[in-house]
Formats: sequence, structure tokens, C-alpha cells
Amino acid sequence: PGRSLLDIGRFCTGYGIGIFSYVVPVFISEIAPKNLRGGLATLNQLMIVIRIIYSVYLRNSVNMENLALTGLLPCLLLLVGLFFIPESPRWLAKIGRQKEFELALRKLRGKNANVSKEAAEIQASFDTLRDLPKVNMFELFDAKYIRPLIVGVGLMFSQQFGGIKRVGFYTSQTFVAAGFSSGKMGTILYAIIQVPVTVVGAVLMDKSGRRPLLMVSPKDCPIL
Repeated sequence: PGRSLLDIGRFCTGYGIGIFSYVVPVFISEIAPKNLRGGLATLNQLMIVIRIIYSVYLRNSVNMENLALTGLLPCLLLLVGLFFIPESPRWLAKIGRQKEFELALRKLRGKNANVSKEAAEIQASFDTLRDLPKVNMFELFDAKYIRPLIVGVGLMFSQQFGGIKRVGFYTSQTFVAAGFSSGKMGTILYAIIQVPVTVVGAVLMDKSGRRPLLMVSPKDCPIL
């Protein structure tokens, strides 16, 4: 029974995290103002690194059952909060629910905000997308699409295979192998360092642009 419950719990956790890791950044980028979109979307990563510090600190202070239970509170707060936030205006515009789209946008920007210009821009962007020719999966490999395809897939490939995940997974063992008595402090320091770096990234996201930040990250990972 213990193994079965562990498998069920792991499945539910993976299912929830898998959905959240995709939906949350998309939702934030769709509800954020254009001038703050990059920075606000980056705050999702900031919360992740703060959670890592919190988890590493508690891991050696409480048993695994209590550590798992600590995740219930933010989940409950999120569940309650979902009843008070509007649907994504961009998604509503995409499916043609015009009245709800404008109401959601006004709720996000404030009662007295003039949302007519932003609403028109969002609607125009979807009108442009509808006018574009439909492309199936095989047509993505045509010569005219191959460059953006390589860029998009290449960025995802580089993110996963750049090595930073392995550094995180084996931080504790690395510090022990280097002669430290325990890997706990090294793991905590590794997590703490990510906080100011993520904050800097959030600040620079809408100021320096995406491309310069992308050029910095691959340069530093091989050095590490």
C-alpha cells in the first residue's frame, strides 16, 4: 500500500507541475501589460528558485511526509485565488467571446483605464493570424520555415542540454566530492545565488531585450 500511494502521489505531483510549468508563464504573459510582459513572466522563475531555497532548508529539518504537506498551503491559496482572477483576455479574443474579452481586460487594467487601444491591438493580432495560411507539420520543414524552426527548437534544446539541470541535481554530491563535510550548505548557496541573478534577468528582460540575455546564458554555462 505504501508503494502504491507513493506512485499515485508522484503521478499527481508530476501531472500538476507539468501543467503549471506550461500554463503559468503563458497566462502571465497574456494578462501582463506590453511594457512589463517580459519582467512579469520572469517572476515565475523567481518564485521557483525561492521555492528551491525553502525546500532545501526544510529538507533536513522535517521528514518527507511533513515536507510534502507544506505544499498544501500555497496550493489552497492558489485554488481560492483562481475564483477571483479573470480569464485570459487574449484567449477570450481568440475564441470570439468579445464581450467577456473586454470585461476581462478592463478588470485587469482597472475600472478607469482606457483599454480601447490595447483591445484593438489584441484583436488586430488575432485577425492577422486568422488570415495567415494554415501550415501542417510536414510543411514546417519547407525551406522558408526551416530557419525559424531551427531557432525555436534550438533554444529549447540548448535550455535542456546546457547542463544547468545536472548542476542542480548533483550539487550536493559535487560539494561532498570536493571535500566538504556536507553538501547541504553548497546546495543552499547554489539556490540563493539564483535569486539575484533571476531578479537581474527580470529587470533587464524589457530593457536590454531577449537576444542579449540569451547570448549571455549559453556563454556562462560551459564556463561553469
